Amino acid sequence: MSEKKVVGRTVVIALGIICVILAVGLVGAIANYTSIISGKDNSIGTKDSQMQTLTSQKNQLQTWLDGNETLLNQTQTWLDGNITYYNSQINSKNSQINSLNSQVNSLNSQITSLQSQISNLNSQINSLNAQITDLENQIDTLKAPKLIKVHLMSDDNRPWLGTPYLHVYGYVCNVGTYIAYSSKIHVVAYQSGGVVAIDTYITIGTIYGESWTSVDSNIYYSGSALVSWTLTLEWTA
Repeated sequence: MSEKKVVGRTVVIALGIICVILAVGLVGAIANYTSIISGKDNSIGTKDSQMQTLTSQKNQLQTWLDGNETLLNQTQTWLDGNITYYNSQINSKNSQINSLNSQVNSLNSQITSLQSQISNLNSQINSLNAQITDLENQIDTLKAPKLIKVHLMSDDNRPWLGTPYLHVYGYVCNVGTYIAYSSKIHVVAYQSGGVVAIDTYITIGTIYGESWTSVDSNIYYSGSALVSWTLTLEWTA
């Protein structure tokens, strides 16, 4: 066999082997690619399922949101209406409160004025009470027993053949309303040199209010003539 034929056969064999290797590799690559495509298809199917689930959930959520938005709008409308109503009520109450506060302030002013008037009246009452007390005291003083001398006279008598005496005579009047008890005249007479010749009482007794009694009494003494004497009325209420 010639050398060219041997080389040609060898080349053919080599080419055949290479084709077989390429064919085997191509088959493996195709199988691997098919497996990858199948995995991708499965992954795409899973993603589509997830997408559908999410879409469904999204639709449900959107429906829930739409329903709640409607409820929220209704609630907001209700709240707005009630806020308007309560604001109106609050404004009305505030107006009433302001009116009442104004009335309270007016009443406080009146109370202050009345308290001032009461204070003035109390001062006037105290003054009147003092005047009444003074008048009552004056009345009591006027009503109290008070003895006065009415033509009450006194003479020093020195008879030639008798004992000298001081003659006291006249009237004693009770100008008060009440009774004068234990009425008497304190008689004190002096002789020359300040000598006390007489120091005694003329007993009158009870004298009723606004009445009088007469006095006629001789008080005897000894010694020289009298130079002076006093007649003092005394009594108890």
